[in-house]
Amino acid sequence: LITALAAQQKPVDIAALSLQIKNATFALDIPKEIIPVGKDAKTKTILSVLNKIVSLYKIPPSAPLPPVKEVKEPPKDDDGNPIPSPLHYPLLPSDLPPPPQDLQRDGYMLSWAGVDMGDDYMAALSLSIRELSVKKDLSQVRLFGKINGTSKDYYILEAACPPALIESDKKRVAAEHKAALENKTPYAEMDHSESWGQGVNGFVYYVSNTAVAKAEDWVMLPRLNGAWIRTSRKSRRFFTGNLNARVGGYPSFPWGEAAYLRARIAEIAHECSLAPAGMWAKDDEVEGANVIKVSDGFEPKLASDLCGEAFGENWEHIMPALREGKEVKGVNNGGRVTKWTPPQLPEDAEPVEGWYTPDDDDEEYSEDIVRNLAEEKTKLPGFVNKEKEPLSPWTAALCTTMGYFPEKAEGAVAAIRSLHWPGALCASDGKSFVNIYVGTGQPRIAKYYSPPPPPKVLGEFQKPAGDDEGDAKPNPNGLVEQKDPRPPAPEGEAEGE
Repeated sequence: LITALAAQQKPVDIAALSLQIKNATFALDIPKEIIPVGKDAKTKTILSVLNKIVSLYKIPPSAPLPPVKEVKEPPKDDDGNPIPSPLHYPLLPSDLPPPPQDLQRDGYMLSWAGVDMGDDYMAALSLSIRELSVKKDLSQVRLFGKINGTSKDYYILEAACPPALIESDKKRVAAEHKAALENKTPYAEMDHSESWGQGVNGFVYYVSNTAVAKAEDWVMLPRLNGAWIRTSRKSRRFFTGNLNARVGGYPSFPWGEAAYLRARIAEIAHECSLAPAGMWAKDDEVEGANVIKVSDGFEPKLASDLCGEAFGENWEHIMPALREGKEVKGVNNGGRVTKWTPPQLPEDAEPVEGWYTPDDDDEEYSEDIVRNLAEEKTKLPGFVNKEKEPLSPWTAALCTTMGYFPEKAEGAVAAIRSLHWPGALCASDGKSFVNIYVGTGQPRIAKYYSPPPPPKVLGEFQKPAGDDEGDAKPNPNGLVEQKDPRPPAPEGEAEGE
């Protein structure tokens, strides 16, 4: 523009020229119609999320607070100092509730280990956990992890089973056992799942499709049945993010995605929940319960111990293992922690021959909750060392890289990952630990997945013995073809009339 004006050799108004250049360069595109704030779809979504975040910062007045529990004064030692109640795992009704999960501390360790959901998501989850704990009267709530879906993702929270749920489930079991004895229901047709508060159902799990969730947005998953785990071990399906979705494929899984999700969570939790060795120990003082408590003599460990060559000796399981299971007299304990116990017969009833008893199941199973990782070996082909021996199903690494000797620094973070369940991780700074799972919810397989073949087609009927062609071979299904399928003729009537 300036070159064109100079070529005309006419006087130029510098102020007007400057304004013309600015208008041409910084012209504003003013729309003909301005959409009011709040009517735009994108604006509505943003405002909805912001309102949820703001509401999480305070517990609504309409939310009923849990009743005040009577906490007995803890016993005192010889010097008059109070002795705190031991923290058990799983939580016992008589124990003092532990403080809620510190997601800021755990998020710091997880970020070093390579699992970072972002500060905004961790803050939203922390507030959501607080509101859910208050409204549902839950204790020991922690972030279990996140399972990715094809349409939506699942954020998962774990909590101790509420005492009220345990008591109501005891009444259900008693009623079912009474009805089974009255109707003489075969053991194979009875419910073999563990009740709330026992074994694999010792914890409850809540899921939501978003981290910014109100208490009513969290959905509790149903009580787990061992048949769900046994069937899910044979299938491999990605999650959709819809709890009511159908789970396709073969073998058939007719219980829906909520049951499939609960089965996967159980396998991950019971196989991949770890802690530094020596932090937990079995409490022998509690009778009739297989529980562990925080060890009094635990000494913090260095990161060099948690990720060294012998790292397996410094890590332990803190959840009981699941049984593989085998069918015995119509009962299969696979997917359970404890053996199924049939209803107790009346005292005057005579024992029936062939009925199932827990002693009939002789599967090799470790009753210990705390189990060391040193002797564990993977069954996946290809994961072997130079001597062709199977490797450990775990890999450990140092996460902190600051300082001259980071592996010996206090507070250095080490992480251990599962080879069987990619996405399962436990991070520890030697004094505390955090378990989390972020993945697709599918175990690692050694080769490309191929659905199992359907069962064999039933054989044809065999010809009856004594036929013209000779004696027939025995038929495995017990059925034979009749020579004359017509009904017999009435007495007194001649054949052929």
